[in-house]
Amino acid sequence: MAHDTSSTRVLISYSHDSEAHRETIRRFADRLRQAGVNAWIDQFDEHNPPESWPDWMRREIEKSDFVIMVVSQNYVQRFNRETGAGSGSGVRWEGALITADLYHSRRERAKFIPVVLRAEDANLIPSPLNLTSWFVIGESAEADIARLVQVLLRDPGELPSELGTPNSSPDTSFHFEGIRPNLDVDEAFNIAARGENQEAIRRLDELLQNFHGDERAYILFLQGVVHHRIGEVSQAKFCFERVVETTGHLELRQSAAQRWQILFAEFQAYFGEGGPVVAATNWLVSVKKGKKREVWKGLTRELRLTLAQDWIIANEGHPNLAPYGRDELAEELASRNPSHPLGKHCLRSKLEVIQDRYSRWGIDTWGAAGNPRRIGLDYELIIMAPADDGILVTREGEPLPIYPILMRKIGPDWMVANFAAAYPIPGWPPRAEEIPASMVGFTRFYNVEDSEPS
Repeated sequence: MAHDTSSTRVLISYSHDSEAHRETIRRFADRLRQAGVNAWIDQFDEHNPPESWPDWMRREIEKSDFVIMVVSQNYVQRFNRETGAGSGSGVRWEGALITADLYHSRRERAKFIPVVLRAEDANLIPSPLNLTSWFVIGESAEADIARLVQVLLRDPGELPSELGTPNSSPDTSFHFEGIRPNLDVDEAFNIAARGENQEAIRRLDELLQNFHGDERAYILFLQGVVHHRIGEVSQAKFCFERVVETTGHLELRQSAAQRWQILFAEFQAYFGEGGPVVAATNWLVSVKKGKKREVWKGLTRELRLTLAQDWIIANEGHPNLAPYGRDELAEELASRNPSHPLGKHCLRSKLEVIQDRYSRWGIDTWGAAGNPRRIGLDYELIIMAPADDGILVTREGEPLPIYPILMRKIGPDWMVANFAAAYPIPGWPPRAEEIPASMVGFTRFYNVEDSEPS
């Protein structure tokens, strides 16, 4: 079988835990291919085995745009070389190759994506695989992998017909034995596959009035899938909770419960300790307390560099800057702990601007609003808004003031990547690339304060 190279190429790395596990991985690969991702696994080449599987792995890793690692207990042990020689040698080889690539590559975007079958297995993800975001792919053919597919197909180009298209997403239909709603339900749900998610939710909501029992629970389940797909975690959680509470259909209830667990894990990863919301809040506390060194350390290198360059441009006529080349000076000022004589002046100036920007924020009167907003693999957009015990404070007829904070995961830590929904781009002058509104998802609801520190 010839390998296809016209779409996003993905290698799936996994351990041969059992025949059932192998079959689960095969189904996962098939689902990705149906969605337009050129997924590849060793099983596709077992009919014509190469002379050397380690060489095959090396070639596949090199040619792939992404490598998905299905993390299980056995995978971790073999990846970390905790098993004896000859046991799980495939993953042992891949682990060595992947680790070397991670530590020596200067790649800007993540190539290696850890996934787990169940949300509770996320703690198995070993270093250095836990340096980026992870996904739950589920064990059943109905599990939702739409977000993973969206990341993999970030620039798919023209897709060959034998792989399907992004519109043939694996979650565009669900079949539960004994539940057969009429065609209006399937048509309403399939509207979401064309990107009309809110229209799909509206139509499904109208159809709820016409069904009862398990059929009604099925429609709620479909609404939950669409809500989750577009990042509306709270609404999706409500739908799946209602399904579990109201249906007597075992398979439907189990599927809804599994999705609820995935949502809970996402919610905890976003709002819980070690997540981007806590990191953003702690950084804002440092801003309020005037801890300029802590504030500076909490920024990504790209943001520190753009701020340093902006400060140099603003002060380029000052005699104290005359002895230094601006590129070298910017690099020194952008370090986490700048020791340059001008460092204290740059940090003090930037802290004053940042403090002025966030002057309205208070830890007891503001909170993170809305749902998790994952931007690509390594970014989350935090929306800070006035809140009282977690409830947004709004006044009729008045727009809601917010502070968007772009966070980026670097190693185990979340850091502030920008003070707006835009990627900072160093240069002379520095600039920013706005994140598309379709990914941000809040502009139609809030009055965004888009002024940037300078």
